Amino acid sequence: MGRPMPAAMTRAWLIGAGPGDVELMTLKATRALGEADVVLVDDLVNPDVLQFARADARVVYVGKRGGHPSTPQAEIVAQMLAHLRAGRSVARLKGGDPFVFGRGGEELEALEAEGIRVDVINGITAGIAAPATLGIAVTHREHAQGVVFVTGHGAGSGKPDWAALVATRMTLVIYMGMRRLAEITAALLAAGMHADTPCAAIEAATRPEQRHALAPLGEFADTVARKGLGSPAIVVIGGVASLALARDAAQSNSETRHARLDDAGDADDTAVAEARPIPLPGSATSAAGRTDSAQRAGLTKTLSVGIGCRSHSTAADIEAAVRAALGTHPFARIAGVATIGSKADEAGLLEFCARHALPLQLFTREQIAAIPVTSPSAAAHAHLGVDGVCEPCALLAASHAVASANAANTANVANTANAANPATPASHALLLVPKTVHAGITVAIARASNAPHADAAPQSSATRPAPPNQDPR
Repeated sequence: MGRPMPAAMTRAWLIGAGPGDVELMTLKATRALGEADVVLVDDLVNPDVLQFARADARVVYVGKRGGHPSTPQAEIVAQMLAHLRAGRSVARLKGGDPFVFGRGGEELEALEAEGIRVDVINGITAGIAAPATLGIAVTHREHAQGVVFVTGHGAGSGKPDWAALVATRMTLVIYMGMRRLAEITAALLAAGMHADTPCAAIEAATRPEQRHALAPLGEFADTVARKGLGSPAIVVIGGVASLALARDAAQSNSETRHARLDDAGDADDTAVAEARPIPLPGSATSAAGRTDSAQRAGLTKTLSVGIGCRSHSTAADIEAAVRAALGTHPFARIAGVATIGSKADEAGLLEFCARHALPLQLFTREQIAAIPVTSPSAAAHAHLGVDGVCEPCALLAASHAVASANAANTANVANTANAANPATPASHALLLVPKTVHAGITVAIARASNAPHADAAPQSSATRPAPPNQDPR
């Protein structure tokens, strides 16, 4: 250890300024900043934070942004020591938390080696705050048992072991990963992470200029590049990112329906609007325009899934019900999901669709009531005014797929004239799997009558037909 400094010369702080929003800086941090004679500021710190510094404080900008020129770490430590030896107190101000990829540990060691008293004041790290702005809880128990913070720039001890990280099955929060995002996503895919894994990138988190991108892992790097996102940014990879997809879908759905209500002006026009598919983040509204992982694998999307669910059904339960109903039919053959219009804002359903980039199509009670079901439900009739939801919706969606394929303009997916005609589904769609129930969720599967199919797979033993009157769907 170096020679101890006199007590009057040994006050230093390592302060975390938080992710960007000034109001997320802690009270303790603002008080310490107001005591310092000298403030050494990183490039990522919001300049507005300096309002808490003394008017006569000397402010020194030292850079420190990943991938950009900055003051060498040794020189920063030397500056701090010089000021301290001159009898000035020093605050080292860093973005986020000084001990989370902020090199605060190195500075603490260097200062303490000189006998200097150092107070560490934690800040909210961007790895938690950035996802939270999109509604992503990085340790949501339905999606992950833990979270791993990892740097993407490969400095210090070398590149992360992406294969080992994939094996943890935990949420990955990547700092400083934007420059190598294509390399990182390729490494994760090569290590066995599924191409449909939800991902999010958040630039300038908690600041007014914040932007973000959401996409499945297989399309993530291209999506981020297309949107022009750059540093500073946080990348989130894992099931928890589907929470942001569902949130975006719900907001988009709500805004779209409100706009249609304003334009339509009456209930009849609203019913027509409800029959159109809702485009979800990461999906496309036209079958001809989709280039997702299933298409790249050579699978044709031919299956329409009709779903009936109670309020507050989880995405995990819905997925389990769909997979059980599919039996030997590949999940990747699903073209879309359909349900009754009253479920337009059902969070679990929106999350399931967003997680797999599946468009959600809504149908009115009148359209659904026109389609006969194999097992009418008195409970469904009492609650919703229809004999069932999943079978009619599966057939209507499959019929719409035919209409869309035959239309001159593929963007006009919903042919409301055909949708209102009860004969259309019977003549253009086949029910492959009649209504099944799993965890209280009903599922039926249909395909267009002219769609190619390898076989008529038998119903899975994991599913069972729902007895009449069992549930209101």
